[in-house]
Amino acid sequence: MRSVAKLFGRSPLTPLQVHMEKVEECVNGVVAILEGFMNGMSHEEICEMAKTVSKLEHDADLVKNDIRNSLPRGLFMQVDRSTLMHMLTDQDSIADKAEDIGVLLSFKSIPLIAPLKEHFPTFVDKNVEAFRVVRKIIADLDELAEMGFGGEEASRVEQKVDQVALLEHEADVIQRDILQSLFAHEDDLSKGEFLLWRNLLRDIGGLSNYAEKLANRVRIMLAIK
Repeated sequence: MRSVAKLFGRSPLTPLQVHMEKVEECVNGVVAILEGFMNGMSHEEICEMAKTVSKLEHDADLVKNDIRNSLPRGLFMQVDRSTLMHMLTDQDSIADKAEDIGVLLSFKSIPLIAPLKEHFPTFVDKNVEAFRVVRKIIADLDELAEMGFGGEEASRVEQKVDQVALLEHEADVIQRDILQSLFAHEDDLSKGEFLLWRNLLRDIGGLSNYAEKLANRVRIMLAIK
């Protein structure tokens, strides 16, 4: 693991990007689990993959804690300390949600009944896409800082922020449709299966919710600059 303290000498944004790399590993891991779940992967395989995601989330936590312990105080930075801490917290929440999804799917084998199957893959895609866009925003922050948080680069970032918001909204609409189907076919599931599905939908939706929060932090940062 790179020494986060040394990275602050380059840019206060660099450690944030290092942490996001770890968060992305968590999301990639849970995407593989969800794809396996939709394609009939065995519960045993899902459990093993969920353990891997939990380990990745722990690695992301170590980087997060290193950043918090190393963040300079009282020094002039391109981005204020409070903003960086809030952005780090939002990134951490995305990694937490990825772990939560894997853990939920490891509790019990649940059926992907036909009424849910129609919209579930699109729901997953929308939430993951929202993360992918905000991940690109964070990756481009150095270039944005070099431009003084203005100009054409800022306009491009603002468009990406709007894209994240749209994807989060579209995911919410699909989630409502799936929840309606879930309640309409509640009798087709055991009580445990129903509760797991409800929590699973909530946590998958959390990926785009926190992606939007993170993107809005960048929007505010641009407005202040």
